[in-house]
Amino acid sequence: MLKNDATTAWLFSRRIDLAIILLLVIIGASLRSTGLWHGIGFHPDERHMVQVTEALSKNHMNPKSFAYGSLSFYAAWGFAKLIAVFPGQVFSYDRIFFSGRLFCLIMGTLAIPLSYYLAILLYRRSAVGLVAATLMALNVFHLQLSRFFTSDVTLTTLSLISIIALIKAHQNGTLISYLIFGFCAGLATATKISSVFLFAPLLFVVSLSTLKEWGRLTSWRLPLASLAIALAAIMLTLATDYLVFLKGYPRILGYRLAPLPTLIPLSVPFLALAAVLMAKFSKSLSRLCAAICLCILIFVVAEPYAIIDFDTFSRQTREQTAMVQGLWRPPYTIQYAHTIPYLYHLKQMLWYTMGWPIFIVGALGILVTCAKMALEFVDKVLRRELLSTPFSSEIIPLIFMIVFFIATGYFQVKFPRYLLPLYPILFVFAAAILTPRRRVRRSP
Repeated sequence: MLKNDATTAWLFSRRIDLAIILLLVIIGASLRSTGLWHGIGFHPDERHMVQVTEALSKNHMNPKSFAYGSLSFYAAWGFAKLIAVFPGQVFSYDRIFFSGRLFCLIMGTLAIPLSYYLAILLYRRSAVGLVAATLMALNVFHLQLSRFFTSDVTLTTLSLISIIALIKAHQNGTLISYLIFGFCAGLATATKISSVFLFAPLLFVVSLSTLKEWGRLTSWRLPLASLAIALAAIMLTLATDYLVFLKGYPRILGYRLAPLPTLIPLSVPFLALAAVLMAKFSKSLSRLCAAICLCILIFVVAEPYAIIDFDTFSRQTREQTAMVQGLWRPPYTIQYAHTIPYLYHLKQMLWYTMGWPIFIVGALGILVTCAKMALEFVDKVLRRELLSTPFSSEIIPLIFMIVFFIATGYFQVKFPRYLLPLYPILFVFAAAILTPRRRVRRSP
């Protein structure tokens, strides 16, 4: 799990600290699994997702519902089919409830060690990771949502892995980090469309590394060649789309495809080719193309009917966008009619979903991190080292948090679970404040 042990300050020792994490995972899983059958049908979104999943079959995998991504439907369907193999088990409405909740329980439990690992990558102190993992394991809001078959816990875990991959890409610049990001970002997009905010820190990481690469160049030919390859990939995608539809719209599984959505899967081979060709000129842009290529491929595999049945996907996506903006107000959103953007979410965190002690410490951690990043930027400018030395890795989750909160917090519809992907980052920043800097034992 931790390859660079020599740079990690352990609270006790590597073995004991990892044993504590294992204990926290067991405690977190136990709390999330207690009474897993309780309250079946109480959650309206859960009922909807189960009904959509129940209608799926091997010959008809179109959920016809895109308020949530298809990944959750397919995962619950697969779990239910797997359980039905055992004697005495059948594929039924109640079994899908259990399967969906089991999937969310697993994804919610995974967030505990991932929070620890995120803290280790940022601060290289095991004590920070242990506190962050404890906060994640015992947070009542995350615990509650991990016991319902909804998409928010899955989105949170996939976003957490994506942020970790971006931090590794920022620190080491390895291709595997970009590919892991592309894989998890594709799954996250197939879970909920709000995962698009993950691309904000991705563009920041790629922009920094690209500017560093081109800052060392003495010739203008390499940037021009990279731009030419990118434009060629775009033109080839458009040309292929035109040739495919020159003889009329093709049909896949009985659905008539439109030209616009097919640009998405058709771009995959040309992005892959661009990634290979651009590797000679810019490793950063090459890896960006590889990450986006894999992200698109995974999204198409995990939510194929967003392309095949694009009309339904587009219409329902517009409906959900209108709902969160307050342009369309179904009865269950009237409760947010006179609430204040941003402040309502902060109030919910302060009093209900997080509690005022942890919320205050987390907010303080964010302010300290923002101040630290601002001072670091000014120092780099004054020393003329803006591109020669790397930024602290804390800026990556901070960018995601700021962009996500600014966009989501302004919605007219303010379900507290919309901000769940920010909780692991908040807990890590809170743990950094709660954990004093002192001399600790290091690995040999």
